[in-house]
Amino acid sequence: MLLTLVVNLMIGCYLAMVYMLRRHDKSFLLWSIACFVFVAGGCAAGARAYIDQPLLTYFLADLLLLISPALVVTGLVLFLRGQLSARSRQQVVLLLTLYVLPLSILHQVNNASTALTSFSIAVIFVYAIVLLKRARLKPVFPVYTLQAFFAVHAALMLLQVVLVLPLIGEDYRAFSLPSLQWVLLGHVLLTIGTGFMLPLLSFSHTENQLMRLAELDDLTQLLNRREFLKRANLTLLHSRHQQHSVVVLMIDLDHFKQINDKWGHAIGDLALKKVADLLKVGLRTSDLIGRLGGEEFAVLMPNTSAEQAALIGQRLCERIAHHAWEIEARPVKLTVSVGGSSSVGALRDLKELLADADNALYQAKADGRNRIVFGPQLS
Repeated sequence: MLLTLVVNLMIGCYLAMVYMLRRHDKSFLLWSIACFVFVAGGCAAGARAYIDQPLLTYFLADLLLLISPALVVTGLVLFLRGQLSARSRQQVVLLLTLYVLPLSILHQVNNASTALTSFSIAVIFVYAIVLLKRARLKPVFPVYTLQAFFAVHAALMLLQVVLVLPLIGEDYRAFSLPSLQWVLLGHVLLTIGTGFMLPLLSFSHTENQLMRLAELDDLTQLLNRREFLKRANLTLLHSRHQQHSVVVLMIDLDHFKQINDKWGHAIGDLALKKVADLLKVGLRTSDLIGRLGGEEFAVLMPNTSAEQAALIGQRLCERIAHHAWEIEARPVKLTVSVGGSSSVGALRDLKELLADADNALYQAKADGRNRIVFGPQLS
């Protein structure tokens, strides 16, 4: 028991120091407090061997031991959602009330409160597993590792319930059982692992967000110009090795300046976002889509012929033109012009393909807009 308290104290100090460096992330503060609360609960529980004060050594001790993992999960919610909603706070209060009511009765019965607390902690860890699964965070390694730790921890708590149940009402301290000593050792190892994985989860998620900010256009959440060109060159090289044809499309919103002048730039931005969303749905998962700037988008379609791309591009034009666009309660007429270029065997470089697609786009504009025009198909 002493080793468990020392480890939690050390992990709590470690998380507190991380919080001092990342004061904007309150989840580290909650995770640190969770460790200190566990130490306080462990000390109160350890006093059972020396004093006969059930209100302190059972009721308060078990309450603190439950609040500790509850704070860990609350920190996870804060980390995932950025804030605790009023509904979340109400749910916490309700669940604590449902726990405290039976605890106020069972703490007077030997080992009964221990069984109740162990079962409640298992439920909390199961909820933490579900919470992480729904979050769909990347990278997945720290998520899967934490879920494994929580699952083993929940299993140990349920094992503790099974071991303690026969001792309810008996004048026998449950934690003197050798089997429960092994459970405590498992708790020590899991606490150490969890204490290090929580910061790793936060740091890796932050790094992933920074990478996304560097790669994606903030408005449309499509690839930005730099990232599109980078990935397009890599895809083009791969297609060349596979001797697959590629197609490049340049897509431009028609009369976009008039939309901005008539409705304002805020409506124009929303129009760009809606068209980007439609491109994500209307194109294939293998296609690279990027916003090159302003109202201009680019698409690289690997393993695609000019004929296939022409059908897809025409379908996009028709879908956008026939859609009843209403942005902020304003009827907005949107159409796009598309220029395409292709290369059999992907032997042309990206710069040349983009230039030809851009020339074809200007031809589509000159021919009346709301259409797709292809440049010459070259090897």
